[in-house]
Amino acid sequence: MSRTAVHPGQLVPGALLGHRSTGEPIYFHGGAAPSELDDWTPIEYDSEVWHRILMESVIEREAASVPMSTRTKSVPRSEGLRVRFGRTYIDDDSERSSYILKARKITSRVTLDEDDLSDAEVLVDVLTAAEVDYAISYATAIDHACLGVTGPESDVDSDERPFTSLYRTLRTSHTSNPNLGYVADQNYVPWDGTRGFSTSGPDGESFYERASELFRRVETGRYWSAADALVIADPSFKDVFRTTTNAQGDPIFRENAGVDRQGNPFDTLFTTRVAWTHGARTAESATQEPDGNPLLFYGSRRALRRGDREGLRTLFTEARAQDDVDEAAIKFRSRRGFATAHPKAWAVLEQTGPS
Repeated sequence: MSRTAVHPGQLVPGALLGHRSTGEPIYFHGGAAPSELDDWTPIEYDSEVWHRILMESVIEREAASVPMSTRTKSVPRSEGLRVRFGRTYIDDDSERSSYILKARKITSRVTLDEDDLSDAEVLVDVLTAAEVDYAISYATAIDHACLGVTGPESDVDSDERPFTSLYRTLRTSHTSNPNLGYVADQNYVPWDGTRGFSTSGPDGESFYERASELFRRVETGRYWSAADALVIADPSFKDVFRTTTNAQGDPIFRENAGVDRQGNPFDTLFTTRVAWTHGARTAESATQEPDGNPLLFYGSRRALRRGDREGLRTLFTEARAQDDVDEAAIKFRSRRGFATAHPKAWAVLEQTGPS
């Protein structure tokens, strides 16, 4: 079914609610029971639901999109081409490797007492509220699955580890692919919660020194680009950022430092744009409420690859004659994949002690 956006105030008898997959129109009839919505309906990209997701999900907003027409897709890594001077063309001889994107379902279901759905106006209100609730949880869940999960990727649904997260990637040696040349924790920076500014040098334990070291790990590599640089952080770091200055007392954090291409204000750390997400915390499995150590990432957003197999969809069904109770149900689903194009393109700071 394709659903037409109808404001509750516009629900007068004869109003068009949408179309079934057969093309048959669905009209609102005053006092009637809600019409059956009998197939998966895409949530429009310019809807309130997507607006909320794009505000809160770093992965949906910032990661590079990779269209997927199959459940798995092999994608070449972006390792650069060898460039030469002269009139003779010579084939690139760089080592080429790939990574695999697997599309995973992200689902939810809500059951509703049909006595509470007396007419189509109530149905539209309930669907809208449920979609927004799903958007809030979805944004954190997908960010956490892609950023903060500490356990290995698993094909078992109950494990709730759909992807190899960015954190897991940076804490793992990639010996099976020597072309990556990455050793576990090479771009990992622990921080014990010490605040203030120290003059002990690059091995100091203050947040200023640890954050500077985080940036150095990426900026000295070949995958750093000022155009694509991004900071991803748990909101608990806001207080730390605000109270940190350099040796001259200048702040390293600027709130509302600029406006992005969507017209939304953004903050900066060391002049680099910050994307905030509740998904930037550690936990063994993916969750919409991670409560582990706060994480601070720095790197190239081009190296975050989001596989787009299917966008957000909804399915509404009424109670059936064979059901034991009179309950309607709303299902939500999307299909997404995720991979880090190259581990050296990112670094992570983990808060391991109290601040």
